[in-house]
Amino acid sequence: MFDKNFQGAFCKVCRKRGISLQRTGGTWISKPFTNWKKAIEKMKIHAKSDIHLLSCEAEMAAATALQEGSVIQQLQQIKDDEKLKNRMAIKALIRCTHFLARRHIPHTTNFDELIDLIVSCGAEDLKGFLERARLNATYTSKVAVVEFVEAVGLWAEECLLKRLRQASHFSIMADECTDVTTTEELSIFFRWVNMDGQPVEHFLDIVPLKATDAKTIYSALVEFMKDKNIQISKLVGMGFDGAATSLWETQWCAESPEENFTSCTFRTLPLPFATASMRSSS
Repeated sequence: MFDKNFQGAFCKVCRKRGISLQRTGGTWISKPFTNWKKAIEKMKIHAKSDIHLLSCEAEMAAATALQEGSVIQQLQQIKDDEKLKNRMAIKALIRCTHFLARRHIPHTTNFDELIDLIVSCGAEDLKGFLERARLNATYTSKVAVVEFVEAVGLWAEECLLKRLRQASHFSIMADECTDVTTTEELSIFFRWVNMDGQPVEHFLDIVPLKATDAKTIYSALVEFMKDKNIQISKLVGMGFDGAATSLWETQWCAESPEENFTSCTFRTLPLPFATASMRSSS
């Protein structure tokens, strides 16, 4: 670069980046080059000098930073890309869990083999994730699979609740049972008409019970609907197995006088025959 004021030449890159590299420099940087007889020779020597090479590297780094952002921005971009890849891998693991659960396949014993099959079929994001992950953080353990199942369950429940809340009316069905640990539980189903005008019926939850009397079951249902933000005012029908019907009617009518109760014909019809059979045998 020729400077008319100094009547000499400077190295544009070194003059610009040499100071930032804390080099005092000399000819080509702070002093103009004026020995034109040896210009080609001196230019070749300067082009191979350390300060010129460092200045060129600094210039290229500055140009790269201007195009791709600062070092921090580049690291942030790498971090964001890694997050995206990790999320895609976790999504694949959750979809595998959902696949097993939907088909009633034991997930804790078949999960590893299913993941190995998918990776062998070319799932590069998942393969890279498993290779980068630590041995204790591969998300393929039995504990992780159970957590995936719980996450899928929460997602499915929220989707059903969203549809249920949009319904204008709904009915509820419930039945109590005892599990293997002799804990009394109440299974809860809801039935409503979806946005397409089709009746749908879905299981929502199993609620533990302290007792099986009508008051306790009633309180459990009301508490469940309030906890899930389900408007009880939309309830237009209830279905139970017919046990302790009078107690159910007393409890529900006290809280909802507008409700009508009808005994289950299929359940009440066999009772006289059962009673007659017992009397005849005695």
